[in-house]
Amino acid sequence: MSQNLSRTSVKDLEKNRLLGIIEGSAARVIFNLTSGAFLVGFLKDMGASDAMCGYILAIPVLAAVIQFLSPIILESVPYRKKLILAGVIFHRILLSAIIVIPLLPMGIEAKLWCTYMTFLISYLAFYFVNAAISNLYISFVPQNIRGSYFGKRESYILLTSTVVTLILGKILDRFNDSGNLLAGYMVTYAIVFIFTIVNNLSFFLMKEIPLDHSTVPMKVSEIFTRPIKDRLFVKYFVMLIIWNVSSQIANAYFSVYLKSDLKLSYTVITLLSMVHSLVYIFCARKWGRFADQKGWSATTMLTMGVLGICYLLWFFSSVGKAYIIVLLTAAHILSGVAWAGINIALFNMQFDYTPDEKRTVYIGFSSAASGAIGYMAAVLGSGLVGAFGSKKIVLLGSLFNIKQILFLVSALLLLACSLYIKFFMKPVKSI
Repeated sequence: MSQNLSRTSVKDLEKNRLLGIIEGSAARVIFNLTSGAFLVGFLKDMGASDAMCGYILAIPVLAAVIQFLSPIILESVPYRKKLILAGVIFHRILLSAIIVIPLLPMGIEAKLWCTYMTFLISYLAFYFVNAAISNLYISFVPQNIRGSYFGKRESYILLTSTVVTLILGKILDRFNDSGNLLAGYMVTYAIVFIFTIVNNLSFFLMKEIPLDHSTVPMKVSEIFTRPIKDRLFVKYFVMLIIWNVSSQIANAYFSVYLKSDLKLSYTVITLLSMVHSLVYIFCARKWGRFADQKGWSATTMLTMGVLGICYLLWFFSSVGKAYIIVLLTAAHILSGVAWAGINIALFNMQFDYTPDEKRTVYIGFSSAASGAIGYMAAVLGSGLVGAFGSKKIVLLGSLFNIKQILFLVSALLLLACSLYIKFFMKPVKSI
């Protein structure tokens, strides 16, 4: 890859890095407006239960399983931008089209399952090319500036997505107050479509750097056997499993908890998100510089520990407590600190623990396998929410609902993951 990089002009590389910021900003806006509290509100307006919301919000994790197969094609071609464009265009267009489903002449259950399948097909298309997107980015960001670049990129991404999300949150509240929430979501998905165009155009304008590829057809068995024989990669993969279980078992229910249990408005939720985002923007570049000095493993270890403490605060945020907003604000501050590092660290850490040769195989395997395990954790969480419903659980002499218990489980697993990195994953020199 270094030889190919040397044949690419400095101007092209700088242009790619700028387009990478624009692409990432558009992608994050699309994700924010089609997930989390926005998606929960949309599904609730269609008549979805909390459990059904959980199943649908966990779809991106399930869809990641397709990455088991994508290396068969991706490893055989040096130019992958056309495949990336096809995947992301199909993905974003389907997401934009979800707004049509409530207008279809069918029952509530049919509409919800139609939404489920549309989300699933959409994310299957995205994750089929996900490993290629990762390689595309790493091809035009040299190692010596990787931390600072991705830190800066995350800052701009959060700034853009926060402003747009705040505006759309206010718009949705206005439409909700007037009793016409569906019209508000039509406006929201029109914005999604606009950012879809920006996102796809950014990929189109990028100068592609050809990657190493194999002329020998890849065996399906190689996708599974090659990674697990690599001891260094296995240590990283175990960490990914713990991470995916800890992050997915309760992930769908943070937004559900705010809307269904705490009854917070979109405006309040968006303001809390803004607190998260402001802290995130402030910390992203600092974590990037920290990673350039200390490495991605150290960054991941620290930020996962902070996120574990954050989820403990969610566990203690019960309905009726006078200081609930204080707890939620503190949780969103810690969340901003943690995710500012996690998002860039996990992305870059995979390149420390995977070889240049057949990297898409390793990335595809780890993403697919850990994603499948994460989805099972999400299904378990949704099953528990469905089984317990509004029943209270006595713990530490206090009453908690099942969502809070899931927050506690997630917190403990995150702290365990942080300790695993500290004791079992020695720092690796970045490529």
